[in-house]
Amino acid sequence: MSNRVGPDESVEVNSNTTRLRRLYAQFQTQKLLWIVFLVICIDVVISVVTITVLMNKTEREKISIMNITTPTSTSSSIPSSTTTSSSSTTTTTSEQLIPSGIINKNTKWKKNAITVAGGHEAGSELNQLNEPWGIHVDNDDHSIYIADRNNHRIVRWEFGAKNGTLVAGGNGPGNEMDQLTQPTDVVLDKEKKYLIICDYKNRRVMKWSLQNSQDCQVLIPSIYCFGLAMDSNGDLYISDWTEGKVTRWQQGYNEGILVAGGNGEGNQLNQLNEPKYIFVDKDHSLYIVDDMNNRVMKWNKNANEGSLVAPGQVSNENLDTMVRSKGVIVDHEGNIYVSSDGSHQITRWSPGAIEGTPVIGEKQSGSEPTQLQDPHDLSLDQQGNLYVVDRNNHRIQKFAIDRD
Repeated sequence: MSNRVGPDESVEVNSNTTRLRRLYAQFQTQKLLWIVFLVICIDVVISVVTITVLMNKTEREKISIMNITTPTSTSSSIPSSTTTSSSSTTTTTSEQLIPSGIINKNTKWKKNAITVAGGHEAGSELNQLNEPWGIHVDNDDHSIYIADRNNHRIVRWEFGAKNGTLVAGGNGPGNEMDQLTQPTDVVLDKEKKYLIICDYKNRRVMKWSLQNSQDCQVLIPSIYCFGLAMDSNGDLYISDWTEGKVTRWQQGYNEGILVAGGNGEGNQLNQLNEPKYIFVDKDHSLYIVDDMNNRVMKWNKNANEGSLVAPGQVSNENLDTMVRSKGVIVDHEGNIYVSSDGSHQITRWSPGAIEGTPVIGEKQSGSEPTQLQDPHDLSLDQQGNLYVVDRNNHRIQKFAIDRD
């Protein structure tokens, strides 16, 4: 009888057991909540780190395809007889740099072009062009500067605009300071404050302010300028059509430096015959359309002669693949893109090739979106889109890169 549990003791034992069970269940619930909370925290940390890494990678990739920006102390113009002021500023290079991996020997473009300027027959209205020759594409805002030859003016066509804006000339042919006569090419200076213009028929190179149309001056007199290019230092290259040479004009100097040709007309490697449009790459190698020799020449920096990179004829198998070549552009892998009067297509010449491969246009000339008629100057933007001066269709055509 002494070992029996009484009624009160049984209730007390059951009550304690129930309380312990409740405490244990509560502990288990809290433990589970803490585990869930820790898992959520770990997920959040991993997500933040991943997003940060991806954003940094994207930013680096964006920076890699932008124009190089470097702080430099520069003059406000290419050397001339006029007085210029100097200032220290952050400048964007106007050398054309095509991002690696976008353009190569297998790159294709859409067959149908978009007309981005002109295309309303020949005329002098601001929605028209009249035999445009040279262009300069500003990668910062995608504006196109056009040497509108037979209208004796330079017009800027902003991205998506239906009309151009007059930025130089347009006062009829003449040799006054506010006039141009058959301009053939145009580039922006390094600070993008001035236009440099080949005023072809007036035998001079002009400098024209974008902020003040009255601020214009003769930069270089007595030169039959045809094509222009500018390197990352802001040095200006000019093809002298009648003298068969290309000169470089450095800031702070009043005379041009001979960099190609200048040995009389001829077809030797140290000669040129009526050089037309030119292109300078990131290594400051110069590519020259040697018109009357039906070839494109490459002159490395400080070289005494050039090398043949796009020939009109190199063997009996390749009798005549280029006739009166005009425009040239080069991608980062050294593939050369050439336009010519004798062909209504743009051809690509890979390094070492003996024949060009058509990449744009058709064999027959025409005015359809797939056709060209006597194409002239060329340009590539930083997205890899190809711009062509479709001279006799009085328009600028943009061929979008084909990523499919």
